[in-house]
Amino acid sequence: MATFEGFSPQALRFLRDLAKNNDRAWFNPRKEIYQKELLEPLQALVADSTAALHKAKIPLGDPKRSTFRIYRDVRFSADKSPYKTNAGAYLAREDGSDARGGLYIHIQPKQSFMAAGFYEIDKALLTRWRQAMAADPKAFETMMRALERADLQLSGHGEALKRMPRGFEAYTDSRIAKYFRFGSFITSEPLSDDDVMSPQLVQRIVSLAKRAKPLLQYGWNI
Repeated sequence: MATFEGFSPQALRFLRDLAKNNDRAWFNPRKEIYQKELLEPLQALVADSTAALHKAKIPLGDPKRSTFRIYRDVRFSADKSPYKTNAGAYLAREDGSDARGGLYIHIQPKQSFMAAGFYEIDKALLTRWRQAMAADPKAFETMMRALERADLQLSGHGEALKRMPRGFEAYTDSRIAKYFRFGSFITSEPLSDDDVMSPQLVQRIVSLAKRAKPLLQYGWNI
C-alpha cells in the first residue's frame, strides 16, 4: 500500500466533473482515473490514518472495510444517479462494532469535512445514552467541557426532537435537556481543498480523534 501523499487536483476535478455527468456512459471510460486519483489515495489515507490512530492508542480503523464504494444504492431512492459525487471512509472501532462510534472522512470539492462521534444511533443504544445522561448529568457535562477545551462543539446532526423523549420528561429543566432530544452525538471540522491535497491530512484526522476522544470514550462506556 502506497503512503498517502494527498489527493491530487485531478481527483477533485474528477469529482466536479462527475457531479455534472453522473451517468455510466461518462464514468466507465474514466474508471481508471477514478481508481488512480481517488480510490487508491483514499485507501492509502485509511491505511496511514489507521496505523497512526492505533499508535495513538485510539482503536479506530480497518483498511479492509473502512472505504465506501462510489456506487450508490438506488433500489429504494427516487434519485437514480448511479454514483456518489464524493469519496468517503468511515473508521469504525477495530472490533467491528461500527454502530458504536467512529470517525468519518468526506472528500468533495469545497465541501470536504471530517466528523467523529456517534451518528444516527439505533434505538436501543440511544435509550442507554439517555439513561446514562439522566443517571449522571455531571459526567456528560464533563465530557462537553473537554470538547470545548479542545475547540470542538457537540452537534446532533439534523433536526432534534421537538419534545423530550418519552420517559425522560422529568429532565425538561435539566442543564443538558436539549441533548436528550438528539439522535446523534458528533463533532466535526471542515476541510479545505488544500487540506485534502496535503499529506498532513493524516495528522489532521489523528488530531480530531484525539480531541474528540472524550466523546468517543463516553459513548464506548455506555
